[in-house]
Amino acid sequence: MQITIDHRKELSLAEIIAAGEQGAEVGLHPATRAVLAERRRQIEDVIADQDLPAYGFNRGFGHNVDLAVKNELLADLQENLIVSHAVGVDKPLATEVVRIAMLLRANSLARGYSGIRPELVEALIALLNAGITPVVPSLGSVGASGDLAPLSHIALALIGMGQVEVDGERMPAADALQQAGLVPLRLAMKEGLALNNGVQVMNAIGLIACARLQDLLKTAAVNSALTAQVMLAPDTYFRPDFHAVRPHPGAGRVADWIWRLMQDSPIRMAHRDFKDDGQVQDPYNIRCAAQILGTAHDLITQAGKTLLIEANSATDNPILLPDAAGRHIDVVSGGHFHGMPVAAQIYGLVQAAGIVAGLAHQRTVRYVDPNRNKGLGRDLKWPGLSADELSISSGLMMLEYASASLLNAIWGEAMPSHLFTIATNAGQEDHVSMGTGLAVRLLASLEKVGQVLAIELACTLQAITVRKMLTAIPTEATLPAWVDEELAALKTRMDSHGEGVVFEVGVIREMPLSEEQRRLSPVSEHLYGTLLKDGAFPMVTRDRYMAEDLALLGERVMAGKVVAIVEAEMPLPW
Repeated sequence: MQITIDHRKELSLAEIIAAGEQGAEVGLHPATRAVLAERRRQIEDVIADQDLPAYGFNRGFGHNVDLAVKNELLADLQENLIVSHAVGVDKPLATEVVRIAMLLRANSLARGYSGIRPELVEALIALLNAGITPVVPSLGSVGASGDLAPLSHIALALIGMGQVEVDGERMPAADALQQAGLVPLRLAMKEGLALNNGVQVMNAIGLIACARLQDLLKTAAVNSALTAQVMLAPDTYFRPDFHAVRPHPGAGRVADWIWRLMQDSPIRMAHRDFKDDGQVQDPYNIRCAAQILGTAHDLITQAGKTLLIEANSATDNPILLPDAAGRHIDVVSGGHFHGMPVAAQIYGLVQAAGIVAGLAHQRTVRYVDPNRNKGLGRDLKWPGLSADELSISSGLMMLEYASASLLNAIWGEAMPSHLFTIATNAGQEDHVSMGTGLAVRLLASLEKVGQVLAIELACTLQAITVRKMLTAIPTEATLPAWVDEELAALKTRMDSHGEGVVFEVGVIREMPLSEEQRRLSPVSEHLYGTLLKDGAFPMVTRDRYMAEDLALLGERVMAGKVVAIVEAEMPLPW
């Protein structure tokens, strides 16, 4: 994919993700380059002719705004800003996060309201295309005057300082630039401030999370359709006309996915008659799946819209607006760098992640509970084991524990940091978003969400196999009155010969199903068969070591491979 930064157009989520994860080549449109050059000339002329005091151009930063800077020190002012602000701590951000942040910063500057030279944008693009990724510590930003610390680490590489990675190898930025045939950039008036004013790191993480959560939510919907079938639930909870009377967009979309995934399901048809199944309603983990997961869909959708607005905005300070003559020389100080619009949406994604994981866990709990799993047995143990073998087997019991641990960790990372501001810069910056740290936790939690979904899917695959081996399903259909009379009489006869022993008698109510009637919907059978053939999670016929299989299944989920198998047969449009 070729990505062109053009001030007249907006970057899409697909383009942004391609630049981060696929190393897509980036270019600057000639028309945009010309605009940047002309607007830079305009503001330089005005400041030189009028000796105009302008923040970021010839004044100090933060609470040093009252300090004038001599012309011969303007370049030093910008470089000092970068080197002094690059104080990030903790583990480095992932390569894709840094690359997307670089693209977003270049795109923001290219909007034409920052007063920078086109060479600055081109320098960022050159790093991207050369595969030079600055090493950026993950913590250190309060998400207010921009992601000052992490963006300064990116800017360091432009001027030949700091550390970078090339093809997985860490090296000094100066060496990497030399190897790539690039020359360190000498920052000019306002350009240091333009590089680190904005929340592109926070936003980069948010956009990555949006893309990954879309796949995770679709996986949750697929799991829902599989679970509904194997747990003998109806598809009526997901009917289009049912959701039309409460038309929340996300619920309607998720219901549509699950509804279509369940169509033409023989096992569903086998118990469609209420008298066969005898159960009026299923637990919320199935019955309300569309409403629950639909809320996550709404949160992800809203976040995506807001974060793309941010991605295509000018966010530094000051902003240069046109005067009456159309010259971009009206220097307006403000707060477009503030991270709260992004931080609030990041927290929406945190909520979405917790919602998806919470529902998946509840179904895992039900799978291993013999009182609630519709005849699948204790801990999904393999049918046909002897009494002795059953007595020493745990089956899939511990998967519930692992899922609970992951879910607790996800919830523990969900503190709304954006609500707890800490004043900085001698009170000048007295409200900060704290959204970047929240974003870092969000990205870490998504791997856990993927693992929770993988655990649920492992249970589901085992449950489907067990269900196919059983020749009947439990039913709660009402028995005729004579059955109770016969049972009472039998109990009386048995008790009379028990010599002090009291007997309990009852009836096991089951409905026989043929092999064909135990099949799932066509698309569900395709997924089930493909995953088994690929060895995604080998069936647990006897207790065995499962950790590595679960980890690999989690990797499949995170890579979107489960959804890809389904969408090859049945697209699930967002």
